Amino acid sequence: MWTSLGAPSRRDAEINEARWWSRWARLSWAEDGSYLLTSDEFAEPFFNRVGAMSCEGVAGAASWAEGKIVTRGLPSTVLIFESCVRGARSLLASGYRIADIMAVLVSKGEISASLEADITIRPSTTAESWVSAYLRAFYQSEELKGAVSPIANRLLGAKVATLLEARVKNSVAGSLAIFRTEGIAGVYCVGTVPEFRGMGVATHLLARAREISDAEGRQMVLQTLASDGAGPFYSRRGFEHLYSKLIMEKES
Repeated sequence: MWTSLGAPSRRDAEINEARWWSRWARLSWAEDGSYLLTSDEFAEPFFNRVGAMSCEGVAGAASWAEGKIVTRGLPSTVLIFESCVRGARSLLASGYRIADIMAVLVSKGEISASLEADITIRPSTTAESWVSAYLRAFYQSEELKGAVSPIANRLLGAKVATLLEARVKNSVAGSLAIFRTEGIAGVYCVGTVPEFRGMGVATHLLARAREISDAEGRQMVLQTLASDGAGPFYSRRGFEHLYSKLIMEKES
């Protein structure tokens, strides 16, 4: 039974995201509230970026990124709220481009999972199967197992996190992670192993995550990238748009 809760604040959703990714990368905060993520294990810009928590902090965030990330041989990557029009124009004028758009969504409607496939959802008790599902879903290989497994093992021992895995019969088929901060259940790493796509695996995972969120009285929030094209999928499952962020990059 799903419950109807008001929309979470943008700041609370942002803090949930920053704290979640701090389990994957180093997190630092600036005086203006901007945050910096850097990683030695993951070279993708997503793990090496600055997030501006306000429109007033855009210029400072860009300067911080150029000072801390470019020196690592990576593109300067800054996330700013789409509503920060003036800040976006300033970054575009200084050589940045809009690399992607991240939409932040909140689950407001009931998520109905069909029973057409023999799918079971359960919390992971060991990291191995969850890591396998995550890596196969997002990277189509398990080359990063050595980097991801220690992270998953730490998350398994944390009360703020729950790792869910989907199985089709005896095969691991999908992954999802729940990360808790005050009033919010952030949902991350929603993925389906390629050979099981189209069977409703992700819907079953989301439905179980929603049950857990409701039972704890938390609002379920997730992020999706425009480049992934998953917006309509989430909309059909009762997710509503909260706000969007521009992912802006400047080559070093």
